[in-house]
Amino acid sequence: MSDQEKTYDKIEACLFKGKDEASLMLTPRELEVKNRMMLCVTKKMDNPLVEDAELVNYLTSGCGGQAAKVSRSQAYRDISMVNRLVGNVQLAAKNWYRYLVVEGAKKAFAIAIEKEDAKGAAAALDKLGKYTRSDKEDDRFDFEKMIPPSFEPSDDVTLLEGIKPIDNLEERRKELRRLAKGLALEDAEDVSYEE
Repeated sequence: MSDQEKTYDKIEACLFKGKDEASLMLTPRELEVKNRMMLCVTKKMDNPLVEDAELVNYLTSGCGGQAAKVSRSQAYRDISMVNRLVGNVQLAAKNWYRYLVVEGAKKAFAIAIEKEDAKGAAAALDKLGKYTRSDKEDDRFDFEKMIPPSFEPSDDVTLLEGIKPIDNLEERRKELRRLAKGLALEDAEDVSYEE
């Protein structure tokens, strides 16, 4: 495991801990990396389509005065950790653009209705229909593709993970019975009762 992997794992383990608690688990250098990562995550959340080049410039300039300046190579290492942490936000871009088109079409429709522009309203509704797929049937789930799991009963414990077979199982059972009986007899008391 490389140093970067170890650093990432340590930072990920105390990602949501406060500064005091994190400072007990991380070195000052790792705390600095964690701070930069959190600043980049915030920037990505504000603008999901921010490019890596912009994040590199952000990191090399000291994150707007909130962190120490880093080299370009360190900035790229930080960005790779941020992308592992956040995931690839770029994959959500298609849904984001769909949302923008739909919202824009709604605004265009409202403006066209306000100006009593029938052609503009029709064009806006056409776009809304196209991008919301309201002119098509909903995709039905194909239940034929659902295959129930196939279970095969077995008394072989080795098929279960983490369970090892016990050698001389009957001897072990007898031993445990003797032990349990002995413990029960130790705790037993003779009681006399009166009628």
